[in-house]
Amino acid sequence: MPQSRTKNAKKIISLGVTLFTITVITGLILGVVHDITLEPIRLTQENLKAEALRGALPGAEEFNAVQKAEEADPMIKDIQEALLDGKIYGYCLTVTPRGYGGTIELVTGITNDGKLEAIRILNHSETPGLGAKSVLPNFYEQFTDSDKVTVVKRAPEAPGEIQAISGATITSNAVAGGVNVALEYWRSNLAEEK
Repeated sequence: MPQSRTKNAKKIISLGVTLFTITVITGLILGVVHDITLEPIRLTQENLKAEALRGALPGAEEFNAVQKAEEADPMIKDIQEALLDGKIYGYCLTVTPRGYGGTIELVTGITNDGKLEAIRILNHSETPGLGAKSVLPNFYEQFTDSDKVTVVKRAPEAPGEIQAISGATITSNAVAGGVNVALEYWRSNLAEEK
């Protein structure tokens, strides 16, 4: 009997050492892969952001970060000053409204006269086939040349009306809400700086 217990104990220790070794090796591999991919992921995110800024204010040549006001709505994540020929052309505000599936990160381009030029969706986790349609041009191209937007379920009849994505009213309202927060911030904090 004691010999059987010794064999079992050796098997258990052997299995424990094997599992520990596999775990250490796997952890090291994951750490190396993380370190290798960290910089390419950061560069990709920077490129996507730069592309979104250019899409939101296509007339701008250069973008510079601006400090946001302390009392700014927490939905405002980032503010970029857009320059053309060294002069302020407008501002790009990145806002993060809450949609159906989570946070939607979008860039709003606002010209010096306070009009919304365009928006671009950077990230979202909305439902495929429904809220995920917010990244399609037929939705986001509606957000132009207005100083306040409202979501409607019918075809837009007035300036500032945005037709909701069918079956995704929560997403549509979230995007419109984020745009309105950006426009209000521009009016309250950036309009006098032009």
